[in-house]
Amino acid sequence: MRTTAEQREAKLRELHDTLTRQVETLTTSEGWQAMLRAAARFHQYSPSNVLPIVAQRPDATHVAGIRTWNALGRHVRRGEKSIAILAPRLARAAPSEVAVTSEPSEPVDPVAGANLLRGFLVVHVFDVGQTDGEPLPGVEPRLLNGEVPPQLWGLLVQVAETEGYTLERGACGGANGWTDFTRRVIRVRDDVSPRQACKTLAHELGHAMADHEHRFTDVLAVGGCRGIAEVEAESIAYLVLASQGIPTDDYSVPYVAGWADGAPKVLQATMATSLTVARRLTDVVAGGRTVGTVLPLGVSPVALVAKERRRPTTP
Repeated sequence: MRTTAEQREAKLRELHDTLTRQVETLTTSEGWQAMLRAAARFHQYSPSNVLPIVAQRPDATHVAGIRTWNALGRHVRRGEKSIAILAPRLARAAPSEVAVTSEPSEPVDPVAGANLLRGFLVVHVFDVGQTDGEPLPGVEPRLLNGEVPPQLWGLLVQVAETEGYTLERGACGGANGWTDFTRRVIRVRDDVSPRQACKTLAHELGHAMADHEHRFTDVLAVGGCRGIAEVEAESIAYLVLASQGIPTDDYSVPYVAGWADGAPKVLQATMATSLTVARRLTDVVAGGRTVGTVLPLGVSPVALVAKERRRPTTP
């Protein structure tokens, strides 16, 4: 039975609420907290150490000292060769070396003053691939398995073409997909299931149709705008597929949680954009027509978002 626009709108809002609750549940779970505790044990190495790590072990992913690995329930295998890096050698400052540049609000104990850099030491670390033991705690997106209705993929491809993008299938350099705004190309991995490919295409369409090209000019930067862009794009993908009865929770919930930095309020802040773009896509799917008949090219999604924010909320 064909649904009305009002029914689809209500369903999308309900699904967005569900996604928000799932993210909140995940980020308060013991598994998520264990992942954060484990991540806190890994140092953020400087570029001067990253290069030696890569040179000595190109496939390294997580490196740490023996004590850290032991604390995480893992042990370095006998005979493994360590990775040599530099660690700062700090020593407590002598009273004469402590400089007070302004009147302190609290008494200063010169003996407990700031440590000073006295040089560097060579320390030895090991990659996780050199260890055995308990698996590292992790709550990560899992690639989706399964099929999708053939017409759903076809309609999303038509949307991409109507938006002015060429679709490519092939290797994506470790990602599941990417969007090249300059060349107007959307690329999706060709070695994933139809469900994952469809979800990824909807995600990349989210980037394109939410106008991330212009709203976030530095969208490749880590954190900040990149996080908002990823939350919006994955929320859109989740909404579009879930509205068709195709769950993407195993991938979408931890993905959104990670980019939202565990804060469900980020989903609320991006809800208007996510709903606006998802509504356009679900209207296409429901009507079996291209997005051009719903919204002509040249109409800015930013204007739509502004209009969306003026709409009364559904009771």
